[in-house]
Amino acid sequence: MAKDFVKTAQGVLSSVGGKDNIKSLVHCATRLRFTLLDQTKADDEAVKSTAGVVSVVKAGGLYQVVIGNDVHEVFVELEKLGAPAGGASASSGGGGGEKQSIGDMLIGTISGVFTPILPGLMGIGIIKGLLAIFSVCFPEWAASGDMSYTIMHTAGDALMYFFPIFVAYTASQRFGLDPIVGMIIGAALVYPSIVERYPFGPWGVNEFFGVNILVMMRYSGTVLPSIFAVYGASKLYKQLRKTLPSAIKNFIAPFATILITVPLMFLIVGPIFGAVGVGIQLGVQGIVSIKFIGPVIIGLILGAFWQVLVIFGLHWAVIPIAIQEASVPNALFGGHGVTLLLAYIQVAVIAQVGAVFAMAARIKNSERRSAAIAAGIGGIFGITEPIIYGFTLPKRSPFMLACVAGAVSGGLAGLFGSFNADGYGMAMQMGAMGVFAYPSYLLPGFAGSTMNLVIILLMSALSIIGAFLMVYFSYKPDAAELKNEDAARIDTSKVDTAKAKKIYAPVKGRVMDIKQSADAAHQQEALGKGVCFMPLGGKIYAPVDGVVDMVFDTKHAVNIVSNDGVELLIHCGIDTVKLGGKGFTVHVKEGDKVNAGQLLFEYDKDIIARAGYSLETQLAVCNTDNYKRITQAKAGETAVGDIVLYIE
Repeated sequence: MAKDFVKTAQGVLSSVGGKDNIKSLVHCATRLRFTLLDQTKADDEAVKSTAGVVSVVKAGGLYQVVIGNDVHEVFVELEKLGAPAGGASASSGGGGGEKQSIGDMLIGTISGVFTPILPGLMGIGIIKGLLAIFSVCFPEWAASGDMSYTIMHTAGDALMYFFPIFVAYTASQRFGLDPIVGMIIGAALVYPSIVERYPFGPWGVNEFFGVNILVMMRYSGTVLPSIFAVYGASKLYKQLRKTLPSAIKNFIAPFATILITVPLMFLIVGPIFGAVGVGIQLGVQGIVSIKFIGPVIIGLILGAFWQVLVIFGLHWAVIPIAIQEASVPNALFGGHGVTLLLAYIQVAVIAQVGAVFAMAARIKNSERRSAAIAAGIGGIFGITEPIIYGFTLPKRSPFMLACVAGAVSGGLAGLFGSFNADGYGMAMQMGAMGVFAYPSYLLPGFAGSTMNLVIILLMSALSIIGAFLMVYFSYKPDAAELKNEDAARIDTSKVDTAKAKKIYAPVKGRVMDIKQSADAAHQQEALGKGVCFMPLGGKIYAPVDGVVDMVFDTKHAVNIVSNDGVELLIHCGIDTVKLGGKGFTVHVKEGDKVNAGQLLFEYDKDIIARAGYSLETQLAVCNTDNYKRITQAKAGETAVGDIVLYIE
């Protein structure tokens, strides 16, 4: 019987509270993703009972209706019914399903502006760390005037010096301003003749058309003036393009936007938000200036709550403060641009690593243990989301104990750092994450530079060991985690392997039952029975001979119908639809005939990991109900082409 997509769309629309309750709607490979104004108006049971709906999943502030392979057809019908659809591959950047508060919008904006800059920030952090090591080991080289040192220093400092330009670019993308126009506005803040007037701040008054009203500041390394100037420019630019005649808008809109925005930025926006930034910086320094007590308080708070801030995305509120700190040379620490805030987050990060390694030591199930170890290794390099969301937070106690270890170590770091720095605690240069951050604690020119590094190393060791011991002796693995190797063996004795349809592994990695997926819909087999993988490498291959039925616009999922009628969904990552195709390269198109083992698409694991998404790849049999039995053929390590499913 033909599927009635109109009826499905009508049922879903009425059950989520009607089109007036929808802020925006996008879809991924299998789900309609609603941003609702009020989620309480949605009737979950009514949505689930609608013909064509598989399940409902609420995650990340989104109301997700699982449809399966027919999601695009239902999406199209919802558009026709007036739902405010945002396209097939939109990134839901807002993250909130309900009306956002000003604070939520601010955090979302900061996140959107700074996320693209983070890879560069981490890169220059490593360069600065290496430069610090070389400066300590070879001080004569740093003092020689050799251009090799100058070039390395330039490579490590260019991003921070020209930060307003980079921020203007990403803010332009966020607010809908032409990026080049935004960069011109940001560049004006660090134009040489502007910087020369007041190179080190905090401010000075200059004439503007003969009147002393222009407050000049040092804007190198600042973030707020550029963001707010671009925000205002975006409003003006859009209005100009809307009202100007088509013949002139392409050049008059940028001309007028730049001409109006740049003076207003220097007259109003820059002084106001520059002063706010300086005020924040002075506030932090004010706390630290309470010798011994201030650094201990900051260390305790950040050591305990940094990962809590990460969970809610609130850590983005701290990043601009740290950048503002690092924009001005600190005479207390050798004249370097340093952050006193982020110096303590290292112990919080490493505590989560200790917690997950302790869980791995208690877990007997090889698949779960391997996943925990892999997450811990990622944490060593500063990526803690897989640890938090996959292991410590769901079990609560390991997460809280890691926070305790971070708090104690952070407080002690503040105390011992104060003994080393005349009462002012710890400091580090901005940039790198994880193990690469440690060289950033070397501050050439600061008398306590080496001890600054030694203290953070010792406190990190205390944090990871403390978290490990507390979790190891208190953690009680659940039944699934206690299954031994024998329990994990696959039983195919009832399968007629000669006659059964065979599905092959599309990736290299570890394969497990789809019920062990971290994705709620796949875990419940809402999209069909199957398996999931923790992949290695970066390529996805065809699991059968067949025809490509659908390639999703977000490039992270492909549907294939095998020559013998099996409908398969190969879906890379969890919530990777939010990347809007970034990091994925597709090598096939709809209607292509493919052979088992043929390359379907590639993914950049670094882009996905930095964005905080899991690489878990799911292989689901979408027409499961057509078959008597679907049996997993293999568990544990697998190679591309190994049989992973028998279908009868």
